Amino acid sequence: MLTTARGDEMDLMEIQPVVQSIADAIAAVLKIEVEIANHHFIRVAGTGEQKVSVLHKMEGDLVYQSAIRTGEPVIITNPGFEKVCERCRFFQNCSETGEICAPITYENQAIGVIGLLAFNEEQRLRLFENTDGILTFLGKMADLLSSKLHSHVLLQQLTRSSDKMVKLMNLVNEGMIVMDERGTLHEMNLKAELLLEIDNKVIPQHIQNLLREFVLNNRVSNQTITLITRTGEKSVFLTKQKLSSAEQLNIEYLVSLQDVNEIRNLAELATEDQRKPFDRIIGVSTQILEVKKYAYQVSQSDSTILIQGESGTGKEEFARAIHYASMRRENPFIPVNCGAIPDNLLESELFGYERGAFTGANHKGKPGKFELAQKGTIFLDEIGEMPPLLQVKLLRVLQQKEIELLGGTSPIPVDVRVIAATNKDLKDMVNNGLFREDLFFRLNVIPIVIPPLRSRKEDILALTDYFVTYFNNHFQANVLGIGKDVKALMVKYPWKGNVRELKNFIEYLFNFISNGWITMEAAGELIQRKLEIDKRNLHLNSPSFSIVEMEKELIKKALQYVHSHQLNIEDASKLLGIGRATLFRKIKKYQIDI
Repeated sequence: MLTTARGDEMDLMEIQPVVQSIADAIAAVLKIEVEIANHHFIRVAGTGEQKVSVLHKMEGDLVYQSAIRTGEPVIITNPGFEKVCERCRFFQNCSETGEICAPITYENQAIGVIGLLAFNEEQRLRLFENTDGILTFLGKMADLLSSKLHSHVLLQQLTRSSDKMVKLMNLVNEGMIVMDERGTLHEMNLKAELLLEIDNKVIPQHIQNLLREFVLNNRVSNQTITLITRTGEKSVFLTKQKLSSAEQLNIEYLVSLQDVNEIRNLAELATEDQRKPFDRIIGVSTQILEVKKYAYQVSQSDSTILIQGESGTGKEEFARAIHYASMRRENPFIPVNCGAIPDNLLESELFGYERGAFTGANHKGKPGKFELAQKGTIFLDEIGEMPPLLQVKLLRVLQQKEIELLGGTSPIPVDVRVIAATNKDLKDMVNNGLFREDLFFRLNVIPIVIPPLRSRKEDILALTDYFVTYFNNHFQANVLGIGKDVKALMVKYPWKGNVRELKNFIEYLFNFISNGWITMEAAGELIQRKLEIDKRNLHLNSPSFSIVEMEKELIKKALQYVHSHQLNIEDASKLLGIGRATLFRKIKKYQIDI
């Protein structure tokens, strides 16, 4: 497996925009459709009809598999009827009239493939008119892509740290000139020729004068100058270092040159690393891309954020991305589910307690989540479940930037960014007196609303392809993808559980299908059974106002809490405010496992 210096797999997806531009250029030159895939057979770039399915798993990629496996070009003059086509789902029914593909290699290993596709007789004649020439051209384009990927990896390494960036720039991204105090040129690298736009190392006299003036000026070691080149004005940043001693008759200087615009571009690329946490949020729809862009912008401040969206839309994923894109990313991200902790324990969980603060407390005391999140971010999920008393305390934290331990006597300053989330309508809760209006306004400084999956159909397919790849790795399976008939059904399905429900659905299918395509023919009964079960569960899980059910759930919550905190059954009975015998009787009555 090919890897970068950091151990990541070399993948053409890393330079997808560059790959697409090269595909467009090839198609414009040859007037033949082009597609480029990586070694996972994801279509990285395409032209014509192939462009709409870019970034998707390829269907019928047996020809490309052969090119990747052998490292040799493949020529298909009779698509659909050749031996390599026999296992393809389009065998004897192929829409292509011809195909030539060539592997893209890096250090003698295939990292992808370029395919030229003909779909009519005119394109076919053009494709096979000069096969040797086409193969030579494809080979050069494959080398160009390999070189671009290699450059991209180097550039990523440059942005890792300022020290590494400077050292590597000295090696690969600076013009170098060795000249003496009389302005005579001794050495020059190719980068300097490109920056100065000169040929055969002949420097125009006006540029020589500027360089000579710079090296003779003992008061400066670096300077930005404006040069007049063949294409116009260019700002260049110069640094110098003396290479010979003053005793020598002819002192030499090493002068490095950097294009100011390139320096700016490198700085911009450094900020791209901050955007990468949002790359983990899969989505191609306009709605989700706008939310990601907006969330990245607000990640650069410390303002409080309120994320709203239905259950399963990925509120915590957005909160994590905001944290890891922010300047706080080196410090903790602490998630707290306000609805999963009993009300009388939530205060101690959030703010901590002094030793002996209450019966059953740890004798050493315990820091709260706010303290643990110092200099970082605390994520308060299901904020609508927070009881009124704690809403008051949280409001104080947001206003005063300090907390007070349970049983404590003095406030503790905290530097924590708060991100809250809810699937409830907090405005409606405010109107009904269930949530403090002042706290709502304090939390809602920056609102983020995540749209439900059903409103962004294109993301259903993008997420499906992502989860297929994910579960192929998880299950060690070889599922090629989801068939068009199943995808059509999935796009129409409402996905009330959003991304979480979609992921669970794909995982469900992988438990029964481990290779080939997931089609209605192969999985129709499984899908129907799953939908029927989910429909029954949805009916069973409709809101219940039964006091018995509420008591049962409260006991379960208390037991879960004491188990997770290594407490005992007596602690649970104290939390619930009932006797130990009463608790055991109710556990038996409700058949709760302990």
